[in-house]
Amino acid sequence: MMMSDYAVKFYNELNREQIYLRQKDLTITVPNSVTVIGLGGVGSWTALNMALIGTKEIHLIDHDIIEPHNLNRTPFKLSQINMSKVEATAELIYERRDDINIHTYPKKFEELTEFELEEIKKTDIVIDCRDSIEPLPKDIQRKTKITGGYDGFSVTIHVNPKYNDIFGDEPVRYTVTPSYLVPPQFIANIITLYLTADNIQTDKEIIKTFDIRGLITEFIYP
Repeated sequence: MMMSDYAVKFYNELNREQIYLRQKDLTITVPNSVTVIGLGGVGSWTALNMALIGTKEIHLIDHDIIEPHNLNRTPFKLSQINMSKVEATAELIYERRDDINIHTYPKKFEELTEFELEEIKKTDIVIDCRDSIEPLPKDIQRKTKITGGYDGFSVTIHVNPKYNDIFGDEPVRYTVTPSYLVPPQFIANIITLYLTADNIQTDKEIIKTFDIRGLITEFIYP
């Protein structure tokens, strides 16, 4: 459903700064520009998160299209099946923010041109959400502060990744990783929090793997 003319008029007249009133007193710093590589479960939510909190420029990189099996763990819609993930993500963001500058690259990271790579290098933060753990170029890797992966309910958060093994020492047990909404959205929220909350960043490489169900059982059975 398209936004009504009245709603568009109302939104355009709204002081956009009002959107961020309830976060302005929090000790967070929103990056001006972000690149998200890979728009699967983690990447699609992360890109949407960064747009919602006020990032003004986002670069989206993914060669893939949306398939029905993506819809249990991403914000994508039925109407976006067979659409490129970069264009679909941009569409979802523009539905919520019309003052953001989005650059889309419907290709693999390895297929970017030299000009495109230079544009990526200019962004404040690079968030690597690829399925692959092949290293990024060093000058881009330096902008990658945190990433994450999941294997069923097992979640790994990798701070200052050096691309050893995103799943730590645990063997990957599946050809197709079982997944639903919670693990990728949980990781996306941790990434967003880490990149924006002041005074929690570190220069150390840290890899933490845990079962997210354990977080709930700790509350219920302390």
